[in-house]
Amino acid sequence: MAKFVNHFFPADCASPIHVLHETGVMFKNTPQLLGTPRFAYVEIYENTMQPPNGVTIDHFQHHISFGRDAFLDSSNAAAFPNDLVKLTIVKRPNFSAGKIIIGDNVCLQGTAIVSYESVTIGDNALFGPNVVIMDCDGHTLSGRNNADEVSRLVTKPVSIGNNVWIGYGAIITKGVSIGDNAVIGAGSVVHKDVPSNTVYAGNPAKFVKNVE
Repeated sequence: MAKFVNHFFPADCASPIHVLHETGVMFKNTPQLLGTPRFAYVEIYENTMQPPNGVTIDHFQHHISFGRDAFLDSSNAAAFPNDLVKLTIVKRPNFSAGKIIIGDNVCLQGTAIVSYESVTIGDNALFGPNVVIMDCDGHTLSGRNNADEVSRLVTKPVSIGNNVWIGYGAIITKGVSIGDNAVIGAGSVVHKDVPSNTVYAGNPAKFVKNVE
């Protein structure tokens, strides 16, 4: 499976907010940044294809959006190990590029989100360092690197509700819906829906208790 990076928002950019707006990332007001996040726009295509022509940054405009008072921590100032915030939008042949839609007052700390289709996050969501969210595995289970691998990729939207707290190093996989006020324990791997007002933890994540 071949890949072509259309645009990469560099981590050492001197004016990150200006570049974010130029590349179509939408904020309702100026976000608070610790360190500089990374935004990547990626086109993938089958091994049998020549690199497609005509795909530009315009195809990714407004596919990443934040509500008010976003906080993005890409620093090493946290008490626990913390990476860059990394948001990646992927475009496949004959599909629109993925979308990442984030609500108001959301805190991302070294969070990595990859969207082939759709990842939505509600208001007041809090992510511990190094959480990973993805709406596609990025590869097939069989026939890896075969000519038709891209067309066989399975994508399923991810939805995270309001007031959700996700602990350090958790992984949220494709198709998962997490309800309002839910808590996900550190290091959990979430591959099934999580009801509102519950605590889930473990690998795989399982019900622990209701939120009191």
